[in-house]
Amino acid sequence: MRITALATFVASAILLSACGGDPADDTTTSAASTAPSVAASAPPSAAPTGAAAADPAFSDPAPAAAGGKIGPGTACAIPATLSTAAKWNPKDASGAGMTTGGVTLRCEIDAKPAGVLGFIRVYTYDGDDAQQALTALLAAPGLGGKKSAERQVTISGKRGVEAALAPESSGPGRAFAAGGVVVVWRGLDQDGFAAGLPAYVLARTSITF
Repeated sequence: MRITALATFVASAILLSACGGDPADDTTTSAASTAPSVAASAPPSAAPTGAAAADPAFSDPAPAAAGGKIGPGTACAIPATLSTAAKWNPKDASGAGMTTGGVTLRCEIDAKPAGVLGFIRVYTYDGDDAQQALTALLAAPGLGGKKSAERQVTISGKRGVEAALAPESSGPGRAFAAGGVVVVWRGLDQDGFAAGLPAYVLARTSITF
């Protein structure tokens, strides 16, 4: 009888263990299932700064409204076509014989009819070294001046360079070179530069080679 009772007790203990498990194990599982997610509580990533931010030296206004164009078959027969701003008057300047460092003045686009003082000047150069052409032109006294900023650009499929020009005896300026053409705008002062900048942006964004 004692042997039978002992066997019955052991069998009951084994059955209870298989069905119920260890209460301590249940507590551990519950704690794990209710723990807050680390990923969910992580703060969001910061917005890109530094190099990802745009260079204010090349902050562009909207292009001016087009009023004409220069290029092959026009008064300024440069080896490219670009739009000129309304009321800006292009004139052939190739007869001036102004060449420096292999860069030749070909056209002056007069802003005066539009109520702005100054010119967008268009030059040409041989070869495909836009950097060298722009550097040579800006180094000539009275033709460009010191660069305050510079960037590599692609203009109408051509590799080129653009520079912001520091104020000197006149206001600040901008210039780009690509595809055998250099375009320079400089205002008489800061206000004049800002007034003519949309016409320069039009020239840069509309040029085709």
